[in-house]
Amino acid sequence: MSFRVVLIENEIDVKVQLDNLILNTYEGEVWIPIDDISIVVLDNLRIRLTTRMMSILANNNVGVVICDTKHMPIGFYSSYDNHSRVSKKIGFQINQEPYFYDKFWCEIIDAKIKNQSQVLEKLNLSKEKIDKIRELKTEIEVGDVTNREAHAAKIYFNEMMGTSFSRGNEDLLINSGLDYGYAIIRSYIARVLVGYGLNSQLGIHHRSEYNRFNLVDDLIEPWRPIVDLYVYKLLNDDDYFKVEHRRMLVNMLNHKIVYSNKKMFLCNAIEEYVSQYSSLLEGRRKYIDFPTVEGYLGDNSEL
Repeated sequence: MSFRVVLIENEIDVKVQLDNLILNTYEGEVWIPIDDISIVVLDNLRIRLTTRMMSILANNNVGVVICDTKHMPIGFYSSYDNHSRVSKKIGFQINQEPYFYDKFWCEIIDAKIKNQSQVLEKLNLSKEKIDKIRELKTEIEVGDVTNREAHAAKIYFNEMMGTSFSRGNEDLLINSGLDYGYAIIRSYIARVLVGYGLNSQLGIHHRSEYNRFNLVDDLIEPWRPIVDLYVYKLLNDDDYFKVEHRRMLVNMLNHKIVYSNKKMFLCNAIEEYVSQYSSLLEGRRKYIDFPTVEGYLGDNSEL
C-alpha cells in the first residue's frame, strides 16, 4: 500500500527510472520507489518534469497536486478510470435510487455536524453553541432539504473564529490553512476513488456539471472538522502562513486516527472509508463508518 506524500518545494529536475521517482537536488539524487508514493505535491513553478513521468505516475495511481504562486493547491492530476471493472462500478453508481443518495447525504451531514460539535468541545468553547449545533443535528431531514448543514456551519465557524469570520475572505490566515488542508485531503480522496473504479463526477449531493470531483466534495464533508481542529491549533497564534505550516498540513495524511475500531494512519482510514462506500453501493454493506474528531489522535500517537 502506497503511503508517502512527496512535497517538492525547490527548483529541481524530476524524472523516473527503474520504477523510482528521482529528485535531482543540490545535494545529489534522491530515489523514491513509485510504489511507495500516494501523492506528489509540486510547490514550485520552476520544477522540471516530463510527460513520460506524468504518464507513469498516472499508471501507478499516484496523484499530483500543483500549487500556484501563493503556494496554494490550484490543480490536481490523477489517473483516469484505470480500474479493471470501471464500467461495472459506474453502473452501481448510476443505478442507485435518488432516495438512496438523499438518505446517505443525511448520514454524511449528521457525521459532519457531530464532528463540528466535538471540535468546539475540544476547544472548550460555548456549551450553548455546542448544544445548538447538536439540536440542529436532530432536525436533519432526508436530503437535508432544510439545509441544517449551513445553519450548523454558521454557528460553528462564528463560535470558533469570531462573528466577523468569512470562509470567502482570502486575507484571513486561517482560511489559507483550511484551503490547503482541505485540498490535501480532497486530492487523496480523489486518488483513492479512482483506485476503486468510482467516477468522481457522479456525486451524492453535489451534482454540478462543471465539477469533476462532485463525489469527492460529498465524501470529504465529515473529514473537514478534523482539518479545522488541526489548522486552528496550528495557526491560531501565528501571523503568517509559512512553509513549515504547509509541510505540516501535507503530513496530516500520516496522522493517526481510530477508525472502524482500529488505530491507523489517516491516509489508510480514507482508503478504508472509500472502500466501505464502494461496498455500500454494491449492496455488500448496509452502512459505513464515519471518521470522528474524538478518534483523531494527531501526529503524536504510536500505532
